[in-house]
Amino acid sequence: METEEYGQRLYGFDQPLERERIALIGEVFDAFTHRRIADLGPLSGRRCLDVGAGPGTVAAWLAEQAGPRGEVIALDRDTSLLREADHPGLRIWEADVDTAADAELPPPGFDLIHARLTLCHLPRREEVLRRLVSWLAPGGHLLVSDVINTMASGSAHPAVRTMTSAFDHALVTTLDSDLNYARAYPTPLTEAGLVDVDLAADIPLVRAGSRTARFWELTFDAMRTEILATGLIDAAGFSEAMNHLGTPGTHELGYTLVSAWGRSASPAK
Repeated sequence: METEEYGQRLYGFDQPLERERIALIGEVFDAFTHRRIADLGPLSGRRCLDVGAGPGTVAAWLAEQAGPRGEVIALDRDTSLLREADHPGLRIWEADVDTAADAELPPPGFDLIHARLTLCHLPRREEVLRRLVSWLAPGGHLLVSDVINTMASGSAHPAVRTMTSAFDHALVTTLDSDLNYARAYPTPLTEAGLVDVDLAADIPLVRAGSRTARFWELTFDAMRTEILATGLIDAAGFSEAMNHLGTPGTHELGYTLVSAWGRSASPAK
């Protein structure tokens, strides 16, 4: 079955509630990302690239860290949210990291490249990873983060386990997105030639009424038709799982954000 491109229809910025959902990504995951990047060393005066920048919350933070002597480029194939936010200190670059020719992309030589929730949605994710590695300056770092489904195995609620499993299946069959890709981390970074490779995992809690719960409610609901089409769960089960996420007293371990990083093998000069 032919798949569609992520953001073309599903999760496109023109879809109802997508702007709220994508803003919540930053509120749920940015604190984890800031900590992982900060652990790699100071960024003052550095050249940074944020791939799949979305609304630009990470890129704007990078610009603060890099300061006036640094440079931060926010790259996305749809830069409408970036332009609306008008973050100071950012260069906005509209291109598809997967398909654009080299001449259409920023010149290489980055001290830090970051990509969160990007590679898992790209069919040619391994090729894109190697492309990102090739853009690093000597001694530069690449940090990639993607989620894996810990709700399907960790939830005590049967309907939640079934729905999240169906959601993962729907992502594969509809968008060719792979939420199991990060389970291989950090091996793909080592195979791409990086050194000092390591990884960490952060799990945002899903509590009823929390921003994390709202993010997942919007995420699942946007693919309700596709989730039901898998045949793994029916409409009653879907509603039961969604109601559980909003029930007072609900506490769930959310999808785990797995971050992996490494450094260009060439020493910094």
